[in-house]
Amino acid sequence: MPPPMAEPAWTDGYLRLSPQAALKLLEQTFIYHRGRDELYELDDAALAFLSRCDGSRLGHDLTDDDEFVRFCLAEELLQTLSHPMPTPVPISKSPTPSLRYLELQLLHDCNLRCRHCYLGPPNPTRLSLPEALSISAEFADKGGLKLMISGGEPLLYPELQSFIEQTRDLPVRRVLISNGTLLDEENCAWLTVDEIQVSLDGWREGHDLLRGEGNFDLSVDGIFAARHAGIPVSLATVIHRGNLREFDRMKRFAEEIGAISWGIDVLCDAGNLTRNRSLNIPYEQAAPLFDFSYGGGYHGPSEGFACGRHLLTVLPDGKAVKCGFYRDAPLGDARDGLLDCWLRLEHIPLSSLECHSCPVLAQCGGGCRFRAHHPLAPDLAMCARHGIDLTKHHG
Repeated sequence: MPPPMAEPAWTDGYLRLSPQAALKLLEQTFIYHRGRDELYELDDAALAFLSRCDGSRLGHDLTDDDEFVRFCLAEELLQTLSHPMPTPVPISKSPTPSLRYLELQLLHDCNLRCRHCYLGPPNPTRLSLPEALSISAEFADKGGLKLMISGGEPLLYPELQSFIEQTRDLPVRRVLISNGTLLDEENCAWLTVDEIQVSLDGWREGHDLLRGEGNFDLSVDGIFAARHAGIPVSLATVIHRGNLREFDRMKRFAEEIGAISWGIDVLCDAGNLTRNRSLNIPYEQAAPLFDFSYGGGYHGPSEGFACGRHLLTVLPDGKAVKCGFYRDAPLGDARDGLLDCWLRLEHIPLSSLECHSCPVLAQCGGGCRFRAHHPLAPDLAMCARHGIDLTKHHG
């Protein structure tokens, strides 16, 4: 394969879309950089130009817009080649609303027995490799952006290495969601994902209170194995009774490993937590700890609708649901067609919520619909986070 030219005059080189970039027709038209998880909106002229950057044409035959080409080169959206290398430029078109994020639960099994796990006790249910590949390919074809590979613990999936290899060329960002305890030098060598999200639910004492003695050290070892392999790492934390004094230490660790994001949430009353409710704390006590979080998310609100506007989860039995908390409300079987399941999902307008007149609704987006007492009720955790008195802002 001809290497990209080191210091080309782009006008005399062959322009090709970067392998990290893909054209996406969502509600608007974008070019997506999966390595940075970044969308760039395009006008019609930019789309027409980029769709012809297939490595077969010289730059001066494609455009005279020097500023735009230099921007695309600097952002690693385009490459300039010294020799022609024709490469198809697919444009994936999404449904409306767009399905941007897919959590693919490959299996239900896990090596831990966490006291708060919303999935409950593990069982042997899992997707076959052909099923997982087919669902992933359809997601990519329908304009998908981020494929979250989860479980259970995905590193227990027998065909995970093959799945990773066979999804490598999909124009999506692949994120492995793991407890981190099974990550090591050997598997990190073939985990060619864009990101590994590891659950870190406190420092040693707080984490092990939820996940079992000794698992903190295993998770931290796994995080360092991923970072040494050059894989970006993000963190996910739930606030609970045992980690309230540990967030400053976790913050220093997140900085030490260069975590690209840190998601923080409160516990949801589901699965194993229903037998361990002593782990809960009042939302008002948890509220200040949300401020430690940073980076993007995938299950938030958008465009005037409540959470999950662009998210779908596929369970290990193939059923598609709004998110993992809604396993008892399947939208259909994704193995028979992911798009059909997606189009059955009802999206909740923020204007229909009981708290539609709240002055911070635009910031909180209605919070979590599962955590609310019913689908249109306020999410009390978000009310506490934003200092809202429900006696003044309701209805």
